[in-house]
Amino acid sequence: MFTEIKTADINVIGIACRGKLSESDLERMHGLLHERLERPGKPGLVLDLTDFDGYDGPSAMLEDLKIDTAHANDFSRVAIVGEGVLMEWGAKLADALTRAEMHSFDPAQMGAAIEWVRGS
Repeated sequence: MFTEIKTADINVIGIACRGKLSESDLERMHGLLHERLERPGKPGLVLDLTDFDGYDGPSAMLEDLKIDTAHANDFSRVAIVGEGVLMEWGAKLADALTRAEMHSFDPAQMGAAIEWVRGS
C-alpha cells in the first residue's frame, strides 16, 4: 500500500510505500500523481521506501515502470528515503528513468529530504 505524505508546500509531492505494492495500489498512486501534477510548475517528489517490501507480482512491477517512464520529466527533484538493498536498487532504477536531480536520504532525514526537494 501507499500513503500520501502531506507537506506544507504544494510544490512537494510525497508518497510513502509500505509492504508490498499491488497493481491496483500503483494505479491509484498514478491517479494521485496526475491530480497533483495538474498544478502549475514542476514539483519535487519525496518517495519514502523505508517500509517498502517490493511488489506482489510482475504486473505491479510493470505498472511501476509505466509510471516512472510516463513521468520521467515531470519532477524537478526526487528524494528517495530509505535504507537497504531495495531502496538502493529502486534509486538506481529511478535515476536511469528520470531527468530530475536525485538524492538518497536515510529514514531519519525525512525533513531534510523535503527541504532538499523544495530547493532549500
